[in-house]
Amino acid sequence: MTLNELKELALHAVRGTAPDTFTVENVNDAFADGLKEFAGSYNQFMKNRYDLYDIIIQSIDEILPRDVMAAIGQFAEIQTVAQGQKAMFRKKLGRARAKKFLTQVGLSGVYETFRLDSETFELGAHAVGGGATIDFERMLDGAESLAEVVGIVTEGLTNAVYVEVQKALVAAYADMPATNRYAGAWNAEEMVKLMNVIRAYGQPVIFACPEFIAAMGPDAIVPVSVGTGQGIYSPKDIEAIHDTGFIKVFRGATVVEIPQSFVDENNVETYVNPRFAYVMPGGAEKVVKIVLEGQTQIRDHENKDNSMEVFAWKKMGCAILHHNNWAIYENTSLTDTSAKDIYGF
Repeated sequence: MTLNELKELALHAVRGTAPDTFTVENVNDAFADGLKEFAGSYNQFMKNRYDLYDIIIQSIDEILPRDVMAAIGQFAEIQTVAQGQKAMFRKKLGRARAKKFLTQVGLSGVYETFRLDSETFELGAHAVGGGATIDFERMLDGAESLAEVVGIVTEGLTNAVYVEVQKALVAAYADMPATNRYAGAWNAEEMVKLMNVIRAYGQPVIFACPEFIAAMGPDAIVPVSVGTGQGIYSPKDIEAIHDTGFIKVFRGATVVEIPQSFVDENNVETYVNPRFAYVMPGGAEKVVKIVLEGQTQIRDHENKDNSMEVFAWKKMGCAILHHNNWAIYENTSLTDTSAKDIYGF
């Protein structure tokens, strides 16, 4: 197999397609087998590593925007730009009631809020990233592969986007009107109040982590009277919880799960703070603006045990159009398990 054939297999694998000589079902195995030809030994890997890194970079740059769009595309607008360029976003001019502000990261990492006075604004980016370790003995034994490294690095960069989005959303909390935010234990009626505010701008959609959604539980149709037990719940809620573990609709608002993942190997620290849910107007201008700048960058470091650490980083930026047409609910009864200062560079 040539490097060009391997590159073609990699792109097919991330697109979910296959060349004429393979099927979609076995293209991933073919890609993993092809990698072994170029990294079957330490010397082979060192000889071919930069060509392999180029393949990894192209794969990540194709996967990342797609995965981010699939996860948060319902409330986020995403642009990819070349290295050194800034994304230009257009602010829709609509109802005068929606006072628009912008919350984005500053050079010091602090999110700042200011008034938007023009129809467009530029959004810059900063680098975030992570790494994975390649153990060549395990690779030779078939226990690890570069294909897995691609998956780990891609997942890490995708999670980095979630972190940036959450930072900006939470930073907007303090500046929102009192009617657009609530902090307290789960209370269905308080969520309804937020939804009623958002309903003036569009059909509310609730975005939350699985921990928040699980704490919502089934929605009572008839209020519980003293001494009557559980009350009456929607059969559809019960069925949804039976099938998926979560309710899917709350008082007419679709509930969308934000992906959650763990930062540490002990499954303690999460990427996203589970205490927050965001109520967005469906069909309206997307509140979150994301830029992915340039190619993913990769470098490596050899450890004393001959393992190799592969580091990847990507320039990305996030801004929030701070309206009075979306809301935040903070469930203070949940524990904030989000890792602090995940990306300190």
